[in-house]
Amino acid sequence: MTPKEKRDRLLKTRPFIRPLEIFDSGNYHKDIAILWTAHKLQPFHGIDENLSQERFASEIDRLSRDISFFMAEDVTTAFDSGKGPVGLISVVGDGWRVEPHVTFFSWASARARLKVAVSFLQWIQYKKIGVCVVRCLREDKNLFDHCRDYGVLFFAGKIIGGNEEGDEFLYSIMGKSNSRRKKTS
Repeated sequence: MTPKEKRDRLLKTRPFIRPLEIFDSGNYHKDIAILWTAHKLQPFHGIDENLSQERFASEIDRLSRDISFFMAEDVTTAFDSGKGPVGLISVVGDGWRVEPHVTFFSWASARARLKVAVSFLQWIQYKKIGVCVVRCLREDKNLFDHCRDYGVLFFAGKIIGGNEEGDEFLYSIMGKSNSRRKKTS
């Protein structure tokens, strides 16, 4: 089966990836309540787990000034409707190089995680960027190896001891603005 056939089969029902909404008519949006719940179940890296809900919301608002946040929604039994948020995607970049990071919520299934990762990486390669770089530790390598099998990511290498927690694995995919993709006449 080709990577495209695998993607089409996996993404028969695509996850919905949208910008995180922080405010709604001057109040915090329901996205913040969902993030708060996810944070209480499994604290987000870099955010104090002992913050009050109000301080947590302020911290997300502060971080959103430098980081683009996206909410990923897919099929999940955690919501009565059968669909709902399963992860938060943060993207930092300089206009040419972007580095996404996804924090999956504890209720996200392995299939939802794969669908979100494949869908997001397929989407990002058509944005006006040069390259998307994904860094991961050994525990996440399996997910990104699967993304490679779906044709939306390429293995770039391993940095031994690249992170204080262990080895770091690098993956990348070119964006729409990459000069290698531009046609010459």
